[in-house]
Amino acid sequence: MKRDDEPKLWVTVLKLVVGLTILIGGVGLALNYAEKHQEEMPKPQPKSNWGIFSDSPIRR
Repeated sequence: MKRDDEPKLWVTVLKLVVGLTILIGGVGLALNYAEKHQEEMPKPQPKSNWGIFSDSPIRR
């Protein structure tokens, strides 16, 4: 006698695929929402007298 209490394999796979689709879609929508509502930070003005950028490798 075989028990039919367990669902078929394709039903389980279908449920997993639907669950993953909802999970990935939800995360994607949340990231998209956060990106649209994020305030853009102003870039700081570079200082010309800082670091090795303005230093000459040749001494005068």
